[in-house]
Amino acid sequence: MTAEILFSDYFLFGDMANVEYMKKCLPDREFILTDIHDKPYFTEHEPDLIYMGAMSESNQVRVIEALTPYVDRLNELIDKGVHMLFTANACDILGTSIFDSGEKTECLGLFDFHVVRKMLKRFNGMTLGTYNGIDIVGYKSQFGLAFPDSCDEKFFDVTRGVGLNPDCPWEGFHRKNLIATYLIGPFLIINPLFTKQWLSEIEGKPVVLPFEDAAVKAYQARLRDFKDPDRKII
Repeated sequence: MTAEILFSDYFLFGDMANVEYMKKCLPDREFILTDIHDKPYFTEHEPDLIYMGAMSESNQVRVIEALTPYVDRLNELIDKGVHMLFTANACDILGTSIFDSGEKTECLGLFDFHVVRKMLKRFNGMTLGTYNGIDIVGYKSQFGLAFPDSCDEKFFDVTRGVGLNPDCPWEGFHRKNLIATYLIGPFLIINPLFTKQWLSEIEGKPVVLPFEDAAVKAYQARLRDFKDPDRKII
């Protein structure tokens, strides 16, 4: 498997931990770290996985500028079923636009949603939901909220916490093998059941997670905490 990690030098939160965890899960696979000044590997090759994580708002603009010439190629790879994972505010750039204090930033337009950003009002919270019969847990910390035009391409239904916005009962986006979620890192580490299923799907065979028993026990404890009705999660 070849995985391309886009612009990891910009990553915030624990999103680089997602990369390090994937490396431990797949020690014999090639990971290509693409810098903002590099021509992305995916433009001339077909990786098995493309990943991008959280970044500052100013770096979002740089990333949009870097990827805009390759929108058609990204759409082609999505249609071919290449696995992609975008976490935290990397999701923003996949939409049509970002509105911030009257200013509009055009994005890649891969999905039909726009983002409303309020830099003086960060949203923090915990989210619980289900995907393919698996409980998903995670944390959010973001200035922007996403407003989709439809729910045809949702990632998972939310059972506790806030979805894409306070009025949206679902979180993230999903098309073919592209998944985008506003849950911040280390998303893959704290969701071992999802990660095991997802990586096994990419590999085409079962993947054994490092320290799997411990990871599952920690996940189960966190899940009990998230499901506790007395636990405030937003």
